[in-house]
Parts: sequence; structure tokens; C-alpha cells
Amino acid sequence: MEDLKFKTAAEVMNYSNKMNDTNTNVDADFYTNANKGFAMAINGYRISVQWGPGNYVDKEIRYGDYDAPMNTQIWGSGTAEVLIWDEQGRFARNSAGASLFDTAPWNDELDEYDFDWCNRVQGGHNDQVFGHCSSDCVARIIGLLVSCGDSDPRPGIAQIYNASIK
Repeated sequence: MEDLKFKTAAEVMNYSNKMNDTNTNVDADFYTNANKGFAMAINGYRISVQWGPGNYVDKEIRYGDYDAPMNTQIWGSGTAEVLIWDEQGRFARNSAGASLFDTAPWNDELDEYDFDWCNRVQGGHNDQVFGHCSSDCVARIIGLLVSCGDSDPRPGIAQIYNASIK
């Protein structure tokens, strides 16, 4: 392991123990993102939980200073944004590594979105992310991903999210 005590602050902030030659994350089970969230691999999926500026979280955080999370030792928010990738391509419309949820496909002939597909397949959720999630909602989504086996988790995840909205 590289000794970081002789590095500048900027070099330490850019240091990663899980980067490859293209400076992209390799297949780590856990990783962090700019002190404002984390991602983890679960049962062939990867869930990203983010709670910083630019994410769908508490208003004072969402529209705050983008550098704030990196300038504090402890960063927090009352809500988080969740994105789930289907790393094995079992249920994502756009193959392996794509977002598990997607926006409803556009139907050129009818000049409208296919909301029937969205309701039937994704439990009515028409976005790649779930915004303003409570910690209970995130924990339930993680639990569902752990226990879903080979079943499509999308309807259950949408149900958990919809039940958490107050």
C-alpha cells in the first residue's frame, strides 16, 4: 500500500485504492463518492445512496455549495437519493450495467410515453432515481435487494418508495 503521508492534500483527496488505468472505479463491493454518499454491490445489483448538493435531498442541501461535503469531516442530510444498477442485466431495459429503473419509453406512433409499461413493469415509477428517501426507505430497499433472489425487484422497490412518501 502506498504511503500517503508524503503526498500533498490534493493528491490525498484524489487517491483511491480501487482505481484502474482509466481512473474509473473497479468492481469494489463498497465505495464512496465525494464525502456525500456511498455505493454497494448487493445480489447482482449496485445501489448508490447520495445525500449531497445536486441530489434529490433536503432543499437546503440540494441547492447548497457543491464543495461543502468535501470541506467537512462529517456530512449529513435528512433524506437521500437512490439509484440502482442491474449489473447482471436481468431486468434492466438497457442490458447489464444499466439503471434498473428507467423512464417510460417514448412511442412515436402514439406520440406519447408508454405509461402502461411503466405501471406494469416498474410499479408506476418513471425515473432512474428515487429522491428524498428516508433512512427507513433506503434500509427496506437494501433488504429487498438482498432477499429478492431471481425475482424482479422493481415492483417491490416502487411499493417501498411509494409507501414512504408522506
